[in-house]
Amino acid sequence: MNLWEGIEPQVAEAQMRGLTRRLAELDEALHANQLILSENPQSFAAQLGLESLSNLQHRLLSERAELVRHRQRERLEVTLKGFPFADHSASVGALGFFLIRLQKLYSSIAQSITTGPRRRGPISNDILNATSLRFATVFPSSFGMEIFVRPKFDMFGESTAASSLQTLFTLLNATEREAEISRLSAELGQRAVGHLRHVLDDLGRSDAGFSLSWTDMTGTRFDWSADSEQIPALRNNVARFRTRQSVEITIPAVLLGASLLRDRFELITTDRSVIEGKLTREVKSQLREYFGRQCSATLEKVEIVETVSDDTRTFYTLVGIAPLDRPVPASH
Repeated sequence: MNLWEGIEPQVAEAQMRGLTRRLAELDEALHANQLILSENPQSFAAQLGLESLSNLQHRLLSERAELVRHRQRERLEVTLKGFPFADHSASVGALGFFLIRLQKLYSSIAQSITTGPRRRGPISNDILNATSLRFATVFPSSFGMEIFVRPKFDMFGESTAASSLQTLFTLLNATEREAEISRLSAELGQRAVGHLRHVLDDLGRSDAGFSLSWTDMTGTRFDWSADSEQIPALRNNVARFRTRQSVEITIPAVLLGASLLRDRFELITTDRSVIEGKLTREVKSQLREYFGRQCSATLEKVEIVETVSDDTRTFYTLVGIAPLDRPVPASH
């Protein structure tokens, strides 16, 4: 099954690696320039430098958007292990539960990174279509299968399908890292993490394990695996972190910095407090317009509690940005 069409895969991956490297270097340069401009807002040289770097970033993103037109699908390889998936066969019931759980987890991750860690409401048809997993074939293993999804790309040359797959691997790897699973519980929300718990619960009851692998557009391979003995510990670690509070707030602030590559933002409020966190895909296209300006920022504020120690951490996701009707004097 070809992942690229109209271009040699090795050529496409090499070009994508080059663009990714240049964009990463540019992201660092933009961050440094943003810091200079935040300390010297009237600096003409800093403003000119930021505009020049932003224009270069726009050109590189346009090149990436042109290249990804040749990317036809993302392929995910899944291997299931344990009694229900032995002898190159699978229990129909156990397989059906797993695939439904995996689809729900994948789609809920997509909604979280697109619109924020919302706890209620249906997932939009656009996101469901963008993350519709298709069963392709099976291969030798305890029980292995190939699943693919067709990506649709935005103005940045990014797709919900690929971004959600990368976040899925980040989430799975975080199941063994306390700080990471705490942060992702906030940034992805109760629905996504709840679906992960369901996946692990089902596997635990079946005394089964699984592994996933995916190769992205740069040729970088992502792998994750857990056997049946590891599943209970991962499930318990994920279950330790719960949402104590999730509220949406809108505040006047100045956008100090943002990374389109890492999907992070930095705001300074009128009382000079700095708020950092994750930004959603829906906000990215508006950031250039608001950098260094007062704006009305809508944030999802999430408090995550560790159930054993009762320690609480607060995380923010930028879900909206708009003009400020009336400038607010800064506090001194």
